[in-house]
Amino acid sequence: MAFTGALLERRSVSAPDRRPAPPATSGGAGPVLVILAAGLSSRFGRPKQLEPVGPGGHALLDYVLHDASLAGFERFVIVIQEALRADFERHLAPAALAGVDVLLVPQSLVLPRLVEQLPPGRTKPWGTGFAVLAAARHVDSPFGVCNADDFYGRDAYAVLCRALREMKPKELRTTEIAASTGSSPAVPAVTATYPLAATLSPRGGVSRGICQIDPGGRLAALDEGLDLRLQGDRVVGRTAAGAPMRVPPETPACMSLWGFAPEVCACLAERFVDFVASNPDPGAEFYATVAVNDLIAAGKVRCRAVPATGQWMGMTFPGDRAEVAAALRAMIESGTYPRRLWPIPKGRFPCS
Repeated sequence: MAFTGALLERRSVSAPDRRPAPPATSGGAGPVLVILAAGLSSRFGRPKQLEPVGPGGHALLDYVLHDASLAGFERFVIVIQEALRADFERHLAPAALAGVDVLLVPQSLVLPRLVEQLPPGRTKPWGTGFAVLAAARHVDSPFGVCNADDFYGRDAYAVLCRALREMKPKELRTTEIAASTGSSPAVPAVTATYPLAATLSPRGGVSRGICQIDPGGRLAALDEGLDLRLQGDRVVGRTAAGAPMRVPPETPACMSLWGFAPEVCACLAERFVDFVASNPDPGAEFYATVAVNDLIAAGKVRCRAVPATGQWMGMTFPGDRAEVAAALRAMIESGTYPRRLWPIPKGRFPCS
């Protein structure tokens, strides 16, 4: 329960752990949710992953754990900065006492077999794609990925959990596809999308995954949009490569709420090795959105896009906090959420 796994993980921080990874819980257990919580929060000015924004001192991370638990996720791997481990352990103690199974995994700058010696000048974390790889040794079944500092809405986790439970075992996928096409199977994936304009901040530019969705409801292409802001009847910004971007406000945005079959980790590792070999700028990041887009283009990932029905909220800038806090208060007053999230009320607040 709670931080047993986290304490085991602590022993591998000072030196790379080359022992075989213990298998993740499988069998009848629910899917795993990997929560990305190692961001630097440079624009917010302090670690927003633990910012008390809800009544009762809850952070958005608490709402992630609460909603995902109700949706059917039974284990949580949280990728953090090692320097904040003690803060996370203190903050998550009430959830742990309520029976939430949490494993804290540090995102270091090195990872065995991927990057064991830092390139000159690299001090910044490698980015969201690398954060998923930091958690990879702790998942061996379909898993979800989300940001710790985003509020996705309870129904989004229910849709994601159902999609993960429906993913066929690797052996069955391989047999079916090899028999019909003779090719390697594409890794199944799913992502929840939100209208881009509903995810922007009036206080400055933000980063979002810009989606192109084919008529069959699959993600055809995904580009990392940077410094995005509403300008007249368009959202303007730039791509990760620096090209200008100008798209309609209703464009579907990927907010890093993903579901993957476990084989995606090997695909991401290959892309990361290529990324490092390209001698990127010391501040360049290995974005999960860019990596998944490359894998889709190469036919290695096949991703279904599902429009989210709930409200997305996040805090990029300090001024965003008041709006999020007011929205959470309104949800509590309407009975959508309890004031105190732990323990999770039995038989109440079900997912749709």
